[in-house]
Amino acid sequence: MKIAFVFPRTRYPSGQPPLGILSLAAYLRETVPDLAIDVIDTTFDRYPFETIKYRIEQGNYDLLGISVMTAMLSDAIYASQAARTAPSHPIVIWGGPHPTVLPEESLAHPSVDMIALGEAELTMRELVERGGNPEGIEGLWYKHGGEAVRNPPRMPIHDLGTLPYPARDLIDMETYARAWYSLTAASPELRGTSVIASRGCPFSCTYCQPTLEHLFGKRLRCRPVPHVLGELRELKTRYRLDAFMLEDDTFIAHEGWATEFAQALRESGLDFRWGCNVRADLVVRSPHLLQEMVRAGLVQINMGIESGTQRILDEVYDKRITVDEVREAALIARKLGLRIGGYFMLGAPTETRAEIVRTVEYAARLPIDEAAFNVTTPLPGTYLWDKTKELVGTTWREFDYYRQSVYKSEQVIPAWQLDLYKKWAYLRFYALTPSRAWRILVSDVLSMDGLRKLWMRMQRF
Repeated sequence: MKIAFVFPRTRYPSGQPPLGILSLAAYLRETVPDLAIDVIDTTFDRYPFETIKYRIEQGNYDLLGISVMTAMLSDAIYASQAARTAPSHPIVIWGGPHPTVLPEESLAHPSVDMIALGEAELTMRELVERGGNPEGIEGLWYKHGGEAVRNPPRMPIHDLGTLPYPARDLIDMETYARAWYSLTAASPELRGTSVIASRGCPFSCTYCQPTLEHLFGKRLRCRPVPHVLGELRELKTRYRLDAFMLEDDTFIAHEGWATEFAQALRESGLDFRWGCNVRADLVVRSPHLLQEMVRAGLVQINMGIESGTQRILDEVYDKRITVDEVREAALIARKLGLRIGGYFMLGAPTETRAEIVRTVEYAARLPIDEAAFNVTTPLPGTYLWDKTKELVGTTWREFDYYRQSVYKSEQVIPAWQLDLYKKWAYLRFYALTPSRAWRILVSDVLSMDGLRKLWMRMQRF
C-alpha cells in the first residue's frame, strides 16, 4: 500500500514543521510492514497548488491523508479535489482540528471519503492494515452508500512514550532549520525546530477549548523525559540543530514534569538553547521553576497575554490571569535574562476602540521583546464560537486570524478599522520604542539570517 500525508500550507511560510502528520507517518512506518509513505508539504513551494496536483496525480497513492485546519480549509479542499481526478483514485481521509469539531460538515464534502477524529495514530494503523476498509474502526467516520457511518470514538493514547519520534526525514529539514524564527529575539543565527512534549491543556480559554479536549482528551499527558531527550539527541546528531521550541500549549502546567525535564536536559550535556510557552499566573506562582529551566539553557518564553483590558480577559476569553500577573511574570523573566514574546488579540466582540488602544499601549510598555497581534477569530468548536457565532459574517474558507476579522456586527469594530489598529500596534510596539527598534536593526536587519527571517514573519502582518 502506498499513502501520502498532505500538509497544504500555501501561505505564511514558517520554520515550524507539521509535527502532527510527521508523527503519524513515523508510527505507520514503524508498525505496518511493506508500507510506502510520502509527505506532501508545500510550505516553501513557489507554486504550491501546482505541486499538490502534480504530486497527487503522479504518486499512484492508495490513500491520501490531509491535515485540515480551518485557516487552511480551502487548500485542503483543493488537495481533495485533485485526488478525485488522479489516476489511482486514492481514498481521501481528513484529520486534524477542523474535521474533529465539524465531522458532519467535513464528511459531507463530495471529495472526502473518511474523517479521523482526534488522535489518529491507532486509527490510521488499523485502516492501513485492513487495506482501507473502515468498518468498525474506532475514531473513524466514513461514507457508505451515500450515508455517513459513525464508528465509536477512540480513547487517547495512554503512553506517549510508545510513539516514535516524528519522521522529519520525510521533509526538507535543512530548509526548515534555516527558516526557523522561533528564537530570533535570542539570536537569529540559531538553527532549530519545534518539539512537542505533551498533549492536552488543563485550562479553559474560550478561543481554544473545548477543541483541544476533542483532539487530545481532558487530561494533560506528558511524554517520558528520557523519550524527549532521545528526540533531542537525534536533532543534534542528525540535523545539526542547536535550538528548539517546545510548542506545548503550556509547558509548565505540570511543574513536576517540567522540573524533571530541565534537570535531565542540564545533565545531558546536549547544550541546547530553547524556549517554551508559559502562563503568567504559573510563572508568578513558581518562579523557582523558571530559574531551573534557565540553568538548563532556556533563553526565551512566550506568553499568551491576549489583552491589556481585564474585562476582555475575563468576559470574552476566560483567560483566568490578570494584567498585573502578566507584568509581574515579565519582570521575573527579565531578571533571569530571558527574552519574552507576547501573543495578543485585537477585535474581540464588544471590545471598544479605547480598549484596543489600551491593549496596544499595555503591550508596548511591558518589558517584553516581541509581540504578535492577531485578529480575534472564533474557531469552530470553541466556546468563543458558541458565544459569538451569530456575529460571524463569513464562511470557514475565509477564516484568517493573521489578516482579517470574520465578524460583521455592530458589536465588533469594522474589519478595515481593525486592520489599521493592527498596523498601528506593530508600529507602536517596534518602531516607536527605541530599544526594540535598535535591537531589530542590529540583530535582524544587519544580519542576513535575521533579515530573511524578519521578511517571513512580516508576511503575517
